Amino acid sequence: MKKIYLLLVIVISSLAGYSQSLDDISDMMVKKDFAAAKAAIDKYLADEKNASKPEAWYYKGRVYNSYSYEKSTPESDLYNLKVAAFEAFKKNQLMDNKDVRMKIENYGSYLDLYYGFYDLGANLFNNKKYSDAFDAFKKSLEVGDYILSKKYTYPQATLYTLDTALVLNTAIAATQAKKEDESITYYRKITDANVSGEGYKEVYEYLVEYYNKKGNSAELDQIMAKAKRFYPSNNYWNQVELDNIAAKGDKNVLLAKYEEMITADPENFALNYNYAVELYNKNYGGDDKQSDVASKEKLTNVLKKTIAIDKGIDATVLMANHTYNMASEAVSAASLVKGNKPEDVKKKTELKAVSNKRMDECISYSDQVVKFYEGMTDLKPKQSANYKIVLGYLTDIYNLKADAKKSAEYEKKRAALK
Repeated sequence: MKKIYLLLVIVISSLAGYSQSLDDISDMMVKKDFAAAKAAIDKYLADEKNASKPEAWYYKGRVYNSYSYEKSTPESDLYNLKVAAFEAFKKNQLMDNKDVRMKIENYGSYLDLYYGFYDLGANLFNNKKYSDAFDAFKKSLEVGDYILSKKYTYPQATLYTLDTALVLNTAIAATQAKKEDESITYYRKITDANVSGEGYKEVYEYLVEYYNKKGNSAELDQIMAKAKRFYPSNNYWNQVELDNIAAKGDKNVLLAKYEEMITADPENFALNYNYAVELYNKNYGGDDKQSDVASKEKLTNVLKKTIAIDKGIDATVLMANHTYNMASEAVSAASLVKGNKPEDVKKKTELKAVSNKRMDECISYSDQVVKFYEGMTDLKPKQSANYKIVLGYLTDIYNLKADAKKSAEYEKKRAALK
């Protein structure tokens, strides 16, 4: 029994030593039996003698790349198969001084890998496998850079030093994969090349937000300068700059910056409106308010200009608030004049005249607000809140003017709002 056992071992061992030739592997490829071809080339290269042959590595590249396109190949294996193919082709070239096989095919295998990694990245991204998609896109860029470095050219395709679509896809995949620092590298490739136009504004916004969050003023200033040049009408750049000034707490510097920006872009509604809000808060907001006649007059003038370029009603709402506050202040001031001297009577009369003027102004602006909101079928919470406030103004003012009918009319509208 021992002899028979030993004999079987010898026979099996000799069979294990048998290896297919590259011609056999080539036949498997022709028959599209790529799984068998992969097993065969792996076994072939396991022999040190065969591993020293450049043509063996070329075959490995062809086999592995072909196998990566098989529908039966697990998706998780596709990337590694293509990477192994890329490395095998490069190894073949290193070992073959004459570069015979790659020349014959005009280096088409590299172009196939370039597009193969690109398509794989797109499929992985669509399947929400963002980290894997990022790796595939990044590898496509690497293969493309290799092709360009070798100056390979193809009649069917032209590769560019900066493939903006691929770079952008790589950056977006990194962003989705929460690889923020890596995404910056690829977004910067876009901005460093001064790429602009439709579809790239968000790239500059992303970088501005990133550097602003990091407190990297040097990089922020550089990106902001380009962003303003390429997309001058985008209010985001202004808002970032204004927010950073506001964070330092100097209101005068902030207001001066608003004036500078408005001078450069006078028809910019957002700048004018936000400037008006800052002036409003300066006059009426909190313990640090700095209210005087000149400041109120300035707010009035800014709001008139802003209303003229407002396609909505927000500036008019703010003017209604402003005129109501001025009317209230005048009414309060008049009530504090208690004397009966001629100068007291004159002062009280003047203040009542001011309050009546301001109330009439508030009625005018409030009526515009009411008309605007009455024409809307679905008010947002903020709009509904503003509508109630303005109706409250009209109720109070007509009450002060002893017009009970009008006062009740607006109070009824206010009470009907949910």
